[in-house]
Amino acid sequence: MKYTSIFFSGVVVWALQLIFSDLLAISTVRPDFCLILVLYWSFQYSRSIVIILGFLMGLFVDLSGSALFFGLSPLTYTITCYLSGSVNQRHFKLNTFYFSICWIMIILLQFFVYCFVQYQELWELNTKLFIINWIGTSFYTLSFIGILQTIFPLHRIYHVKS
Repeated sequence: MKYTSIFFSGVVVWALQLIFSDLLAISTVRPDFCLILVLYWSFQYSRSIVIILGFLMGLFVDLSGSALFFGLSPLTYTITCYLSGSVNQRHFKLNTFYFSICWIMIILLQFFVYCFVQYQELWELNTKLFIINWIGTSFYTLSFIGILQTIFPLHRIYHVKS
C-alpha cells in the first residue's frame, strides 16, 4: 500500500471539501467529497485499514471547522467504511446492479444518521420535511458519485490492497 498516495489524495479531497462545499451549497445541503473518497478507499483497500482511514478523515473534517457537530463525521465515515468493506468482500459474488444498490443504500444510511443528528428538530416537528432534507442531501452527493462513476466505476476496482 502506498501511504503517500493515500495521504495526498486525502489532503487534496479535504482541501476541495473546504473550498468548494460552501460554493456548491444549496441552502443547508452540501456535497460530501470526503465521503466519496472514503467510499472509493473502501473498495480499494482492506476493511480494517479503511475503517481507520475513514475515522481519521472524519476527524480532519471535524477539526477543520466544516462540520457542525464534533464527532459526527468520524462516526458516519466509520460506519460507511465498515459496511462498504462488507460489500467489498462479496464484490465478486454480486451482480453489478445489486452491488450498486448496496453501496447506494450504504450512502443513504450514512446520510440518514448525519441528517438525524443535524436536523433533529425537524424529526420531531415535521417528519415530511426531514425526509425531504435527507433525500436531498443524499442525492446531492450521489449525483457527484454518479458523475465520478462515468469516469471510474466502483465495480471495476478488483484488487484489494492490504
